[in-house]
Amino acid sequence: MTRYSSAHIALYRQHYATVTPRVLAPRWLSLVERLVVELHADSVLDYGCGQVANLAQHASMPVRSYDPAVPAYAAEPESADLVVCMHMLEHVEPGYVPATLLHLWSLADKAALVMVSCQPSTKVLPDGSPWHAFIQSPHWWAETLTDVLAPGHMEPVPVDRPGLEYGAVLWRTGHAPQEQLVGA
Repeated sequence: MTRYSSAHIALYRQHYATVTPRVLAPRWLSLVERLVVELHADSVLDYGCGQVANLAQHASMPVRSYDPAVPAYAAEPESADLVVCMHMLEHVEPGYVPATLLHLWSLADKAALVMVSCQPSTKVLPDGSPWHAFIQSPHWWAETLTDVLAPGHMEPVPVDRPGLEYGAVLWRTGHAPQEQLVGA
């Protein structure tokens, strides 16, 4: 199941080779840490971590990083109790979104936290193509995550920019919290 074209990955690799990476504390770090506690998670995978792997640098727990466009993190990942995918899915080429979602979900033993941007970016790739290759509405993402992944339970995540991003925790059957965790 192909999740990206080699040409698209090459563009991101070319971009990463020409920019100085920014190390930033992820704004969702506290949510990730709450989910780790709720799930009794022994493993976390940052799916689409980017060149800096910010989550691994700032989390209090060990985090494995995966990004096919970053040679240091491009090895095929092992599954994890919690898979975190932060603002990565909008970078996937349209024809590869379902396969990427299925791959991400196949790696989540207990749950996945997905945050996706729903707005175009002002950045462009070296060939002039959009930095965000795939823009859809929050409603589209909610329906697609439910349809493609069919999680045991899906809980929307409050976002800082309503309408401009979408977030959800997708719980495997048997791992959903007894009460709402995210909005707490």
